Amino acid sequence: MPLFSIVMPVYNNEKYFPIAVQSILQQDYEDFELIIVDDGSTDKTPKIADELAAQDKRIHVIHQKNQWIYASFNNGIKEARGSYIYIVNSDDRLMPGALSLMAQKVREYHPDIIWTKVVEHFCDSEQRIIEYDKRGRNGRVTQELYYGNTEEVRKGWTFFITSFLAYDQANLYRREIMQSQLFRNDVYGADVLYNISIADQIKSALVLPDPIYTYYVYENPDMNASFGKYYPYVHDMYNEIFEQYQDLFLKWNLPRKHYIEVLCKRRIVGLTTEVRGLLAENCPMTLEEKLEFIFYDCIDDTVKQCVEEINGAEEAESRILSGVRDLLVKETISKENKMYFVYELLDSLLRYEKDEDDIEKIEKAIHHPLNPMQIGNTFYKKLIQGRA
Repeated sequence: MPLFSIVMPVYNNEKYFPIAVQSILQQDYEDFELIIVDDGSTDKTPKIADELAAQDKRIHVIHQKNQWIYASFNNGIKEARGSYIYIVNSDDRLMPGALSLMAQKVREYHPDIIWTKVVEHFCDSEQRIIEYDKRGRNGRVTQELYYGNTEEVRKGWTFFITSFLAYDQANLYRREIMQSQLFRNDVYGADVLYNISIADQIKSALVLPDPIYTYYVYENPDMNASFGKYYPYVHDMYNEIFEQYQDLFLKWNLPRKHYIEVLCKRRIVGLTTEVRGLLAENCPMTLEEKLEFIFYDCIDDTVKQCVEEINGAEEAESRILSGVRDLLVKETISKENKMYFVYELLDSLLRYEKDEDDIEKIEKAIHHPLNPMQIGNTFYKKLIQGRA
C-alpha cells in the first residue's frame, strides 16, 4: 500500500493535463499512486491518460460519464489505497520536492491532515506567469505549526480560515477521514463545505510554510473553471458557509469573540464575488434585474447580521458600490429604469465638487424603497459632516 494516493480529475484538458502529471511523476519521492479520473472527456485526454498508465504502473485511470469535478474527486477517493490522499487539478502542478517533504512530516507527526499552501499565479493561455502569487497568500503562513490534539485543532481553526488553508481541497488528508465523507457536487465552493464536514474528525493537524501547490488563473476567463463566471447560487452558498461554520464553532463551545469577526468579514468579502459575477458574459439577467438583486435581495438577514456584528457597513457599501460602478461602465441605464437612482447615487458620490443637487440625489437614493439597506449612507454621513 503506497503512502500517498494522488487523485487528478480531468476533463477535456489534453494541453495541460500531461504537464500536471509530469509534476507528480518527476517528484523525488516515489511511494505513491496516481489516480486519473477522466470525466467523460471528448478530446484526446482519455487516450493520453491510458498511454501514461501504460508507461507507469503507479498510474490508474478511471473513465466515467461526465459528472463534474467533485463527483470525479469522490470516485477517485473511493479507489484510493494510500494512507493519505492529495488532490491535484489537471492544469495545476505540485512543486518540486512536495511529496518528499510531506512524507517526512507524516513520519514525524502522523497528523490527520497537513494543511498546504496554494500559490496562485495569474498567467496567459500558455501558462506564462504574468503576476506571481496574485492574492499574496504565500506570506500568510510563514512557520511550521503543529496542533497535536482536538482542543488545539479547534482553537486553531480560525487561523486555517484566515490563512486560506481551509478554503480548498489542496491538502493532505488521512485516507480514512477523506473516505468518510463525499464532496457535494452542486456548488463550486464544495471544497470549503467539505472541510467543514470533516472538521469534527480532525484530531491533529500540521501547517506547512513551504509552497506545495501551484494554481493557475488565466487572463482569458473562458479558461478558468469557476473564476469570472456567473453562478445563481453564489449568494446562498456564501450564506451556507457562514451558517455552517457558525453552527460548528457553537457546537465546539468556542468563545463567540474567537470566531465571529473572522466569519463576518469573510461573508462581507463575498459580496465582491457576488457583484462581480453579475459582470460575467454568461449572466442572463437584465441590468435592472442585476441592480435590483444587489440593492434589494443581496443584503438579507445573514449579511445584515455580519454587518452589524463587526460594524462593517462601510466595507460592505464599498464592495457593493465598487462592483456596481464597473457594471454601469459596462452597461448603460436609461432614466426610465426604476433602478436609475443607483446611477444618480454613484454619479453624485464620485463627483469631485458636489453641489446641493448632488446632495439631494444622494439623499433620495439612500431612502429609495428599492434600497432598504440604505447603501451609500455611510459615505453620505461623512459628506455631510465634512460640509458642516
